Amino acid sequence: MAKKNGAQSVETISGRHIVLSAGVGKTNIDELKWLEETVLEEAKAWKSTGWAYIADCSQMSPVSPAEGTQLVHMTQAFVEAGCKAFGFAEGKSIMLKVQAKKNTERSETGIPEGHFETVDEAVAWIKEEVGM
Repeated sequence: MAKKNGAQSVETISGRHIVLSAGVGKTNIDELKWLEETVLEEAKAWKSTGWAYIADCSQMSPVSPAEGTQLVHMTQAFVEAGCKAFGFAEGKSIMLKVQAKKNTERSETGIPEGHFETVDEAVAWIKEEVGM
């Protein structure tokens, strides 16, 4: 069952070491901090074996510069906690694709990252790319 806070929700994908978050509409810094804490809590048992993160931002509004900075912090925290790959489900939004790629540049994590239209495509890529 998904955990929810405002625009954000978090759940794990059954049978895989993958944490999925989804956002709908406009988010804020407090919701993003909750998102970071909740994803880290969900993934803590997988730190030694590794895990992957998928952000379904296909229904999200673009984020502000301050929220973008929080996302960079979150991305770096996930890598420190054992995240081995990031998948982004961005739908058809060009703006979300640009923001997700900008996050990659600013985060400088060096781990595999894929950008897709759907969550299913991201899961398939993680299975193939990382073996999760």
